[in-house]
Amino acid sequence: MKKKILYCLRLGLIFCLYFFVNSVQTSFCEDMEHHCTTVIAGKNATADGSVLFGHNEDDDGITVNRTNLVPRIYHKPGEKIEMWDITLPSGIKGTIDQVVGETWAYSATEQIGPAGRFAGWYINEWGVATASNGSPSIEKKPYDLTNGGINQLLKVLVVERAKTAREGVQIIGEIIEKHGFAHAGRTYPIADPKEAWIVSAVAGRHWVAQRVPNDQVVFFPNQYTIQQVNLSDTKNFLGSPDLIKYAIGKGWYDPAGGEPFNFAKVYGGYTHMDIRLWGGLRLLTGIKQDMSKMAPFSVKPTHKLSVKNIMDVLRSHYEGTDSDTTINGDPHHTSTYTICSVTTQDSFVMQLRSNMPSPIGNVYWKTHGRPCESVYVPWYLGMLKIAMPYTTGAQAAYDMNPLDARYYDPHSAYWVFNRLAALVDLDYLVKKPMVRHVWDDIEATEFALQDEIEKTALKIYQTKNYDGKDGRYLANWFLTKYSQSLALDAYYKALEFIDKFTP
Repeated sequence: MKKKILYCLRLGLIFCLYFFVNSVQTSFCEDMEHHCTTVIAGKNATADGSVLFGHNEDDDGITVNRTNLVPRIYHKPGEKIEMWDITLPSGIKGTIDQVVGETWAYSATEQIGPAGRFAGWYINEWGVATASNGSPSIEKKPYDLTNGGINQLLKVLVVERAKTAREGVQIIGEIIEKHGFAHAGRTYPIADPKEAWIVSAVAGRHWVAQRVPNDQVVFFPNQYTIQQVNLSDTKNFLGSPDLIKYAIGKGWYDPAGGEPFNFAKVYGGYTHMDIRLWGGLRLLTGIKQDMSKMAPFSVKPTHKLSVKNIMDVLRSHYEGTDSDTTINGDPHHTSTYTICSVTTQDSFVMQLRSNMPSPIGNVYWKTHGRPCESVYVPWYLGMLKIAMPYTTGAQAAYDMNPLDARYYDPHSAYWVFNRLAALVDLDYLVKKPMVRHVWDDIEATEFALQDEIEKTALKIYQTKNYDGKDGRYLANWFLTKYSQSLALDAYYKALEFIDKFTP
């Protein structure tokens, strides 16, 4: 009986602490939309010639994320796609025409939040990858839309239909011009193994895209960063033909004023950089930027960037600067918004390479939870199956349940890493070094093994058959087992930390 009472008290304390941390998260973020952060390096700016695409997915409150694999699907004429995030005034969901024929296979990490499902980030079988950052424009409602327009579904259509990043840009542009964009504004990074683009969508029917220079790196938070636009240079720019004319008609831009057209300033009202932009550029260039000015679209890094360099940027709380709040304890629950922040749900670094077959050359290094308290695991594009804990998890309403019924699913990687982050934050200066010691050792081992793992996979891939079995399938099977073993090892170690840190 005594053991049962102690167990109940212990369990209650866990939920109290966990609920407290997540209540702080929600109250801190209730006036925010989303605070995602993205960094992309061109192939000539990286140590291995890959295009590197890193992203912190930030969303308000408790937002469960699950990863799944979607196969190629053949579509018949007349098929419609229901837009799960667009509801018309009649209460009916909006629709858009599906393409006729086959859509590409892709891997998706999608979010389930209090308001329902919404799009996270995606990569398809060709290595075309995309995510998004909310970037409000100055356009006012009512927006120019047809049948409710389109929003979250854009990312899905890109990976279903595009074989290159440029094709992805064109798909976004065509759909926005036809249906209208039903959001205040959003920026879409789109990358493939050869190049990357940044697409800025404006509420209504306007958009612009700029190519990331091969020898430079782009870093952006939740604001437009495309500035000077030259739509006649179609190698580096794409966009609405009437982009400038429309702004003049709205009174946003006067060419007689003497200033050149600046998209971020004219369409977004942005005149200076936020602290995340300042912090990211400092790490990439070694230069302390002037926050009162607008940052350049892209910069040259101080050295050729590696996957680990991008990870370090995404884990940053401005350590070593006057803005570093870690010295006072937990850096996540402060008034200073950090790159790795209170709302960061997960993080990834896409390593996109064209010198190997797509299933081997394209790998996404992924965390569950904040990257400073979690571990990046390499998930190869050739994976045939996702480890079960990473496909599992349900949304829960904490404030509507009694204390002993508040949700925690130890079988879900999302909930396990979310719980671990909450426990670490309660004593960050002590517990964070403890988890980092283990996670850093795992990541060092992953990097050390990567070359041999890929050489082995490539050898299997190039063999026509093993006892009648296709070499390409067996290479994917080999990579599946490798990635699954690392993901499960991280999951079980997180469970061990939870047990260790629980009062």
